[in-house]
Amino acid sequence: MKPGGRDRQQRRGRRGKANRPNTARRLRWWEVPAGLVVIGGWAYLLFGPSLAVGNRAQISFPRLEIRTDPSGSQFVQTDAAALRAAFEHAGLPDPPDLDGADPVPVAILLRFAREWGDTRNVAALGQLGQIYQALEEHEAALACFAAAAQLDTSDVRWRYGLGIECQAMALTDLAIDALDQARRMDPDYPTTYARLGALYLDRKDFERAEAQYNEYRTRLPNRSLGYVGLGRVALARGDEVRAQELLSTAVRVMPNDFLAHRLLGRALAALGRHELARREQDLAERLPQYSGWLSFDPRLQESNALANTQGYLTNQMRAAAAGEDWATFVHLAELLLRRRPQDFSTLGNLAEAYRKLGRLDEAEALADRAIELKPDGAALYCVRAVIAFQQRDFSAVHEALEVAEALDPQLARIYDLRGRALFLQQRPAEAITAMQRAVALDTSAGNPRLVLAEMFRQTGDTAEALRLLSDLLELDPHNAKARQLLDAIRVGSAGPDG
Repeated sequence: MKPGGRDRQQRRGRRGKANRPNTARRLRWWEVPAGLVVIGGWAYLLFGPSLAVGNRAQISFPRLEIRTDPSGSQFVQTDAAALRAAFEHAGLPDPPDLDGADPVPVAILLRFAREWGDTRNVAALGQLGQIYQALEEHEAALACFAAAAQLDTSDVRWRYGLGIECQAMALTDLAIDALDQARRMDPDYPTTYARLGALYLDRKDFERAEAQYNEYRTRLPNRSLGYVGLGRVALARGDEVRAQELLSTAVRVMPNDFLAHRLLGRALAALGRHELARREQDLAERLPQYSGWLSFDPRLQESNALANTQGYLTNQMRAAAAGEDWATFVHLAELLLRRRPQDFSTLGNLAEAYRKLGRLDEAEALADRAIELKPDGAALYCVRAVIAFQQRDFSAVHEALEVAEALDPQLARIYDLRGRALFLQQRPAEAITAMQRAVALDTSAGNPRLVLAEMFRQTGDTAEALRLLSDLLELDPHNAKARQLLDAIRVGSAGPDG
């Protein structure tokens, strides 16, 4: 189960193409020379002669209408003309189309717009940019950051925000200029170097890209982003050996980085190591797919936290799961469910978290509710099965897995759970057959191989157990449990519990 945000995508799906804003007129700002964009162009748009920076204006913003869609999720409906008039009165550019958006970040957005109109506080303008940024309204965010950066040249957040919005809009030269200024203002912020590395890589300036990624790696050696960036540079240069070295380090320091595994697969394929390449690609597809820079950039996370977006909640859920902080995961998932109560994926993830906390009755109820919403979800039946497994209700385990198998017979998790259940039921031959099926369907998965090796050890086939463990250690040389079991078999002592 992979949590994922919906703030912008959900809104666009609801309102449809016909209701999307016409941005052609407002996008013509980027034809202005670069200096004017930052220094003059946007400042004039935001602060014309009748709205000097020191003036204040009491702004009347229209009341938001909050509606509920058939799934129970809330969204806003605005009086677009009244909203545009209020923003114009506040000296702000036209707001984007907010119809269909989550009411939570929209209410926060209007609070900062009102504060700017009432007080001309530059921090409110910058924070308005942050809310737009979190909602992926890049043009509006860029306008606010550009003006805030000019009005308050000491706050690096606005210059940095301007840079990453230019990067999001593929305005590479402007992005490099703004981010390089942010780097000089705050040379100890690591992510600036990674962003500059990506921009230079886009320009095929490999020497500068490598230098920037190395700066990031020096500051954060235990994060994968620097190694992934350097690996991308090596791939672009055609140096697959160096790329493999760097990307192998990336997956070692952050095993759940799907992009690191995907790029490592590319490097291995280029080197002719096709079996290992396929394993890496398969693993990449199974891992949580993080969204762009949000997982790596604390300042972007700050914007999403300020806006309290659904994307922020799901990103924090992912971080909590990686740290096995299930109490925090539960809190975040419950908050998310209040905003999209029929999200079967979040229900399934929450059921898993309840199970890990030993709250089995609640986990069972949530899994059943998720299945009602998504009766063709094979993965949800596996969630139901693993809850029953923990309850030692093997009849319910097999019943859920039979349904899951009928829905998706290629899902390795089905046979993994079936094998474990059968082994505990003292049916070792059937258990081994099921676990072998799990390994065959998911050759890159380490845990089923480890469990299968333990099954062979307990049934006396140590030769097959040793073969499996050797294969697993070739795939994952740092697997401590596999190394421990291998050593235990070799000395004839008891191995770890699989």
